[in-house]
Amino acid sequence: MQNEKKEIKLKRALILGNFYNKSVRIVKIINEGYETIVDTIVGLKQDIVLTKGGLSIPKASIKTIYQL
Repeated sequence: MQNEKKEIKLKRALILGNFYNKSVRIVKIINEGYETIVDTIVGLKQDIVLTKGGLSIPKASIKTIYQL
């Protein structure tokens, strides 16, 4: 996913999480393939995405984001 598109989707997911309490599906690249996480995004930092469940996901490892 291109960086600009990823940033737009992350900002949209942040708005959905904070104002509408909506979850998103994040597909993350790991060593053995992909991992899918369904959680609410509550914060964005320089290189990290913070979720309501307490996860810190590096932006570089995110393949795609789906709105639920």
